Amino acid sequence: MKKNEVFATKIPGELKRQISLVCESLGLKKNFVVEEAIREKLEDLMDAHDLRQAVKEATGFHSWDSVKKGLK
Repeated sequence: MKKNEVFATKIPGELKRQISLVCESLGLKKNFVVEEAIREKLEDLMDAHDLRQAVKEATGFHSWDSVKKGLK
């Protein structure tokens, strides 16, 4: 079983109100909504990073020495 830990941060009051309104109107727990939003954002950030790396590797210049080292 995973152990939950406390994670506290400051957010703008308007954002907190929006979270409360959405959760109340949809019958969701704030904890669930915030956790899912963080997970989704982290996944998006990693996807963007991976894409940048792939583009860099596909279009980047590689010196002859680095190409030779990669063949060994």
